[in-house]
Amino acid sequence: MKKTFLFPTLAILGLLFIQGTSKSVSESEIELHAMAPDMPANVKAVVEQKCYGCHNAESKNEKGKAKLDWDAFEATKKSKQLATMAKINETLAKGEMPPAKFLENKPEGKLSESDLATLMEWSAGKKKSN
Repeated sequence: MKKTFLFPTLAILGLLFIQGTSKSVSESEIELHAMAPDMPANVKAVVEQKCYGCHNAESKNEKGKAKLDWDAFEATKKSKQLATMAKINETLAKGEMPPAKFLENKPEGKLSESDLATLMEWSAGKKKSN
């Protein structure tokens, strides 16, 4: 009778021990989290003026909201922020944002050269030199 309880008890204790041990974080993951820059005020200003209307949690533009939600951006892990920034940079470099169809109805939504440069520098992870 004692032997039938011994094995399940040891198995349960073993599982508890394994779950109790902390997972180690790789050095590259730590570096990745440290590298993601916080969004500077000048970038936030451009985002609020030119991007936020379509890319927020309450937007009626389902496609824009699905592609990028600025409300959730800063709350995500730094590694996901960096991946999103790379996609933003690629999209801007291709000239795909804001979309031509959107600009037909709202030409004021066009990014100025200065706004585009600000977003490109930030999304590429470059620090602006003053």
